[in-house]
Amino acid sequence: MSLRLGIVVVAVAAALGAACGASRAPEQPYAPLRQARVQEIPGTFGYELAPAGGGEQAVDPSVAYRGLLGAGAKRDVTLTLADVRNDTEGVVWGPAWVYLTRDLCYFSAKGDFVSPSRSGNGDGCTPANMLVQVVDAQTGKLVAAFDAYDATGFWSPARAGGAIS
Repeated sequence: MSLRLGIVVVAVAAALGAACGASRAPEQPYAPLRQARVQEIPGTFGYELAPAGGGEQAVDPSVAYRGLLGAGAKRDVTLTLADVRNDTEGVVWGPAWVYLTRDLCYFSAKGDFVSPSRSGNGDGCTPANMLVQVVDAQTGKLVAAFDAYDATGFWSPARAGGAIS
């Protein structure tokens, strides 16, 4: 079947469905961004992403991002709609927009004798560094921000829509 014929068939089927009063499922514009399975956030000592439960998002993720650290700059940011939890600390936030920003620079760290910025090493700036910002998807309020570390440089949330950024 040619592409043009396929498009016509789909259009006719949609028109017939509407004419016959077929009910459509409500649109879920953020469905591809939803966390698909439980997944540990690397380098966070027990924080994990889980499929978002209870409640729906009321805040557009692009609007929620505007007030966050790094917004407006060209950054490597990945987004997922999830519950964030840490069973050890008794933490559960969600449903939440979770923004993971890579390639951050940490110019000093607790216990460093000489910080990377002073030693001349580029160790403080690496794609392995991630900032995790958790925004309540119903209110748009920032509820948490913490560091993560991905030694592989390739980790990303397991979203329903796959690895899109």
